[in-house]
This record gives sequence, structure tokens and C-alpha cells, in this order.
Amino acid sequence: MEIALGLSGKRFNNFLYAIQGVGGVFVAVFLAAYLAGLPTTNVLHNQPVVRDTLGVVGAIFLVLILAGVILAAYSRRRDRARA
Repeated sequence: MEIALGLSGKRFNNFLYAIQGVGGVFVAVFLAAYLAGLPTTNVLHNQPVVRDTLGVVGAIFLVLILAGVILAAYSRRRDRARA
């Protein structure tokens, strides 16, 4: 059985879990960098380790989101062609 995006139920769920997991890691790193220096006004976003981690995880997150949008558009176009 195909659900949305032309993926089977298990593959669709795995795809959504991957997007949610990467998004969760991105938010966790971002919040940790922001909240780590809370007693002062120091924010760690400009530290190379945090900045590189946010860049890599953010890029992966963006690619997964774009893949989801492309798959949704392709699936919608395919469904319209069938109708």
C-alpha cells in the first residue's frame, strides 16, 4: 500500500522520523548554544564547533525538507495524471 509521496507505509514513516530527528538535533544544538551562556550575555553561536555543527545539521535538515517537497509535488503530479 502506498501512502503519500509514493512511498510505502514503513518507508514513509522512516522518512518522517529522519526529518523529525534531524530537526530535533538542530533545535537542540541551537538552544544549547543559546542557553549555555545564560548567566551572562555570552552566546555561543559564533564558536566554530557550534557554528559548524549547526551548518552541517541545518544543511541535512534543509535537504530532507526539500526532498519531501519534491516527492510531494511528484506524487501529486502522478496522481493527477492517473485521474
